[in-house]
Amino acid sequence: MTEEASLKHQVLHSLKWVTLGKILTQLVRWVITFWVIRLLTPEDYGLVSMADIYFGFLTLIVSQLFGPAIIQSKSLDNSTLSSLFGTILITHFSIFALQYLTADLVAAYYESDQVADILRVNAWCFLILAFNTIPAALLAKKMRFKAVSLIAAVANIVAAISTLAMAMYGLGFWSLIYGEIISITLATLATLYVQPIPCRPSFKLAKSVELIKFGGALGALSMLMYVFLHMDIAIAGSQLTAEEIGLFAIGLQFALMPQKKILPLIKQVAFPAFSKIQDKPTQIAHYVLKAQRLSLLITIPIFWGLASVVDLIIPIILGEKWISAIIPTTLILIIMPLRFSDELFNPALKSQKKVRHLLINTSIMISVMFVAILIGVQYGAVGLALAWCFGFPVVYLINAWRNIHSLQIKLKEFVAVFTSPLLVGTAMLAVVFATKAVFDEVNVENLLLQILIGGITFIGLLFMADKKAILEIKSLR
Repeated sequence: MTEEASLKHQVLHSLKWVTLGKILTQLVRWVITFWVIRLLTPEDYGLVSMADIYFGFLTLIVSQLFGPAIIQSKSLDNSTLSSLFGTILITHFSIFALQYLTADLVAAYYESDQVADILRVNAWCFLILAFNTIPAALLAKKMRFKAVSLIAAVANIVAAISTLAMAMYGLGFWSLIYGEIISITLATLATLYVQPIPCRPSFKLAKSVELIKFGGALGALSMLMYVFLHMDIAIAGSQLTAEEIGLFAIGLQFALMPQKKILPLIKQVAFPAFSKIQDKPTQIAHYVLKAQRLSLLITIPIFWGLASVVDLIIPIILGEKWISAIIPTTLILIIMPLRFSDELFNPALKSQKKVRHLLINTSIMISVMFVAILIGVQYGAVGLALAWCFGFPVVYLINAWRNIHSLQIKLKEFVAVFTSPLLVGTAMLAVVFATKAVFDEVNVENLLLQILIGGITFIGLLFMADKKAILEIKSLR
């Protein structure tokens, strides 16, 4: 078996297990998530979303600082790993103390004491995550995604059921916080069982410095990326009510559900895979184009299909109190294929250590979207969604041009991957929206009928316009 064939087999085998784990858990989690949303209020989700801005920011820093460095390193002895373990313990304890002690300052910005209470509770997660970093990175480095998928499945399902039980018991937003703590704790314990830490911590930190330089650069990138993805709620938190923020947050959560489940599994496998061929730019360019083509063929029918029927899904599944989230959700869904496509460049760029390039990309995104959000926030939840709908295409065009140039991809080849999915997806939207004039009642039958019509339209037109694309999807076995 050639090196390329071996890598393809490894990647597809890994994707199979990661995908299987996601499918099995998400069928359960989505049902429970929608049930929990029906039980809680927009204010509950608004409070959690505001607290999550700070908690998520700190979590992202520590996750990017160490894990990618372990995965990317081609040689890693126990002495270096021991030094890294000591650095991880010190860093996580410091982040725990930082969040715990600054909770009141963050809450003062949002003018909510409940945000401070939430931050002091979930700060303890950092002490737990300190023992998950090395074993989780080693499992990814070895591409043992069967184990990773099973661990995630158990932790997520148990946490989801626990969250539902607490919501039914009347714990309100605390059910979301405690559910997250349960998930992190179970995942850490299971990961340690499958992949124990192969060394004791050493506090002679010099050996870990070189290793985490790469992770430190990615940490800086992650901080900027986090600002980009969450500055909408951060800005809105001081100008809108908790209810308005909750409506936008649920619309965003609903729109991001497919991406959060699909994209991480691709990136989880893609970064180690690209790292193995980091010295073969032509091969990397080929796989990036292929990934972009396949992603558009999958994401456009998923996201645009959801956008065309979200006016039925929200009242049927989430309930009448979430009706005001329909327009924000629809607008965000329309733009999601571009957000998905943009993030697909990152594993290839990271594997070639083009961190400066990624930092510039993120700075461009922040600059454009900051202006768009400042304008949009004046019009509430719908205005925030419009900011993404009009601002992000500008960001994408600039950064996509930079990315294809850096990865030595021809513009003509890149544009070609968009043609069929965009044309067929637009036709699908037009057909589904046309049927609403006839099937306008809000019920499950009309929802299923419109989904069926959209699916048949997309597959049928794609078969006529680009039969090779369907055959390419079928070849992924």
